[in-house]
Order: sequence, then structure tokens, then C-alpha cells
Amino acid sequence: MNDDRRSDESGDIRAAVAALLRIGEPGDGLLTGLVDEVGPIAVLALIRAVAAGTSSAAEAADSLTPIVNALAGSGQLGEALDRWAVRGEDAHGQRDLEAMQRLGGRLVIPSDDEWPPALRDLGPAAPLGLWVRGKARLNAALQRAAAIVGARAASNYGTKCASDLAWDLAARGLTIVSGGAFGIDAAAHRAAIARDGTTIAFMAGGVDRFYPAANTELFHQVLECGAIVSETAPGMTPMRHRFLLRNRLIAASSQVTVIVEAGWRSGALNTARHALELSREVAAFPGSVYSASSTGTHRLIRHHEAELVTSCEDVIELIGGAQPMLFNDGRLPSQGPTLRSEGPRLRSEGPSQSPADPIDDLAEREKICVNVLSATKALDVGTVAARAGLTVPNTLSALALLELAGLSARRDSGWVKLRRQK
Repeated sequence: MNDDRRSDESGDIRAAVAALLRIGEPGDGLLTGLVDEVGPIAVLALIRAVAAGTSSAAEAADSLTPIVNALAGSGQLGEALDRWAVRGEDAHGQRDLEAMQRLGGRLVIPSDDEWPPALRDLGPAAPLGLWVRGKARLNAALQRAAAIVGARAASNYGTKCASDLAWDLAARGLTIVSGGAFGIDAAAHRAAIARDGTTIAFMAGGVDRFYPAANTELFHQVLECGAIVSETAPGMTPMRHRFLLRNRLIAASSQVTVIVEAGWRSGALNTARHALELSREVAAFPGSVYSASSTGTHRLIRHHEAELVTSCEDVIELIGGAQPMLFNDGRLPSQGPTLRSEGPRLRSEGPSQSPADPIDDLAEREKICVNVLSATKALDVGTVAARAGLTVPNTLSALALLELAGLSARRDSGWVKLRRQK
């Protein structure tokens, strides 16, 4: 009887985490902190009460004040509850669990044996859970892992470097971690598969929706010898901010992040930044001084933010062959990783810098909204709010700011994204 009761409680917790992964956006430190304090079942109940109108966000926040007063960001708890409530009624954790089970997948939560310990180093930015498909168990696969990331529009040189490195590291028993994208990512995954190694692909959307679709065959191969992983709920689409937040999982799960080829504004630099903030090793392959595809990697090397490597032996020497033991005394970093797409660690100086992207200057709320908007189909405010996970008032404010910035426009049936002039 006691075993049955424990099993029921465990199932309730798993279903609550599944629902919260649909309600919150990746890297929501306030949601993670709240779950740590009062548990996922209680948090979900509060969010659903606000969504159903049986409690106001202010009342729910007041009821938590004695418990979470010291929680970072607790002053914004009322606003956050309103934001989470937008998706609260449509979040059915048990339904997502059943859908994933039909696909042969699973939800891994921090209390599971399979949970990779390295992700705890993310502190308040750690995921509440991970949706996983594939034969590899995360705790075993990520004991010794190297992330290989880089440009989507990779050159033949970059693809060759990534393939050779992944092949050699896989031969040494390291798991190859990447993001499943075109270019460097795909080359790293394919080489690891060809060498009968283990490879993990972290996705920015649901693990039931392969992205990019052109890599579907590759993803099926990854399932056979590794795993496809995401903290984003099944069915949810990849968006720009989710890619950037997904990168922190790639960096945290690996002992070393190797940037093979990256332009001045490459998303791979964001992965390097997360690795630096976690005190992980960062390495970069040099490229031609005439190649735009290597300007980002050269900047990392020039600013001493990455070690120059040219072979598997260089990477192995960099990590010293040790098991990942960062913060192994139980301490967490005093401050969680910065989750913005810009930061002081990677300076953007020099005459070769590309023109500034106006989206980079937006606050996170406006970035999410501009990524939700379509350039061809007008979306009403309610649709934008639901897709962005924001309240309607916050969505209206964000859309107004985007309109002033020339990035969106109001139409009779809603709002559209404006194409930027090149």
C-alpha cells in the first residue's frame, strides 16, 4: 500500500512538472525557484486557480509571501502568476505524458536517477524537467561529453573539422552533444553516429517535432544511438529565444564546448557565453582570416575566451580526461547564468563588426513577441499573448514598443511583423 501511495505521489509530481513545462518558458528562474520552495503540485494549483478566476494573482502571491520572500524576483510574483495563467487552463501534464509515451519517449525530472548532475550547475536557470526520446540514458551519456557547435552555413573546411573531431572524440568514448541544426551541428552528429558513438541533440522545440525537418533522417539515427532532448513541451515550435536558452543546456551538459566555425553574430557564440559563465572549458578552431565564417571564433581566441585547438588530442588535453566535477562539493554558483542573448563576456568591437540588429536592443518581452509575429498573417492580441506566454496587457505594451521601433504594424485583423530593410 505504501509503495502504491509513493507511486501515485510520484506520478502526480511528474504530471505537474509536465504541465509547468508547457506553462513556463525555458530558463524561467522565478518559476524554478518557486517549485523548489513549495513543490510543482502546489505551484500548478495556484496557477490554475488564477487561470480559473477563483483567485487573483495578487492574492496568490500574498499567500506565498511568508515562504518565498527571499526568492530572487519574488517582487514580480503577481505579474508572473498572471503570465503563467495565460497557459494554465490548457496545460494538461498527463496528456503530454501519454503522448510522449506513445512516441517511446519519457519525462526525466531532477529526482530521477537518469537526471544528469551537471545540469544542477545552472542553479536557478536549471530546467524543471527534460523531455527525452532515444535509447541513451542521460546520466550515463553525459558523464563525459563534448559539445561541438558552429555555423549553420558551414564551409567545407568547417564541416571537415567538425566531422574529424566528433569521430575522434567518439572513438575515445566521449558523447557528442550538439543542437541538431544544419552545418557544424549535423556534421558532428553524423560523425559520432558513423563511429558508433553516442550523440545527444538538444532541441528548441518539442521532441515530437523534428527541426529542421530536412534533418529528419538524421534525428531518427540519433534516436538509435543517443537521445533527442528538450525542456519545451511536446508540440511547441522552436522560436529564436528558445534556441538561445536551449544553448545553456548544451553548455552545461558538456565538459568542453568546441566552436568549430562561427561568424560575428553566430548563435554558437551564445553557447560559448553560457559555457564561460559556468566555468566550463571553451575551445575554438582557427579558420582563414579571409573567411567571414571564422570571425566569431577568432574573436573568442583573441579575447582569451577560448583555447585554440586543432585536434582531438588538444581537446582531450584541455579537459584532462577527468569526469565532470564542477561544483561537486554541493555549492552552486552565487549567481545563475545570464540568459540574455547579449553580455559583457563577448565584446563586439572591431571594424569588421556587422551592422547592429535592432532586435538585439529589445527587452526579452519584446524579443519574444517579435518572434511570435508573422510577416504574412496578422495575429490578434490574444493569439500573440498565448503563443508568447504573456498577459494581454504586457503583450499590448510590447506590440506598441515594436511598432515604435518599426518592427511591427497594426492591421485590421491584428498585428504583423515588418520585414527589416537590408
